[in-house]
Amino acid sequence: MELSSYSVEGTDWFVHRLGELYPTGMFSDLTIYTTDQALKVHRLVVCGRSEVFCRFFSNVPNDSKHAHEFEIKDEHPRAVEAMIRSFYGLHYDINLSHSQMCPMLFNVKVYSLADKFEVEYLKIQAKLTFVTLAQENWNSDQFLTAAFEVYKTTPKSDRGLRDVVVAVCQKYRKDLREKERFQKLLEETPGLATDVVLLSHR
Repeated sequence: MELSSYSVEGTDWFVHRLGELYPTGMFSDLTIYTTDQALKVHRLVVCGRSEVFCRFFSNVPNDSKHAHEFEIKDEHPRAVEAMIRSFYGLHYDINLSHSQMCPMLFNVKVYSLADKFEVEYLKIQAKLTFVTLAQENWNSDQFLTAAFEVYKTTPKSDRGLRDVVVAVCQKYRKDLREKERFQKLLEETPGLATDVVLLSHR
């Protein structure tokens, strides 16, 4: 069955309305607490975007306090805010971290959070952004810091960002070898040196 233009326009309108609901908190039935914010959201939206939220609230009675409050205080608050914004169809800003961290490192934290809450579309978006940032900033300390964070926060089985780090290291290996910090990164990051060597022999 073909979709009519009316149904497409209706979908656009709905997504637009979602984006308007988040900043106003209108009709909110759930508050997500970070270390510095109380984000007014909607259970229908967060459960529709995240399998983790869906499973959690499926087992919580509606009259329970936990049905209307949720804490995410072990993650960077700006990364949580970025994930929530994405739930409402709003693009997350890699500069949301302000001066607290570089955009590349912030993007790694968003990816890690998306993995934790099983938000696959956000993982893909974060990876694509990371690819661009890594290619543009490979010759900076920011890349080395982000590379360490990638191997620290992602499981060995998740090759999403790890493969990007390895590919960049391999592509610019001659220049990076001249950096003392890069040598230190290889020594202190379990698995990275092995991955780089394996890629070079393919």
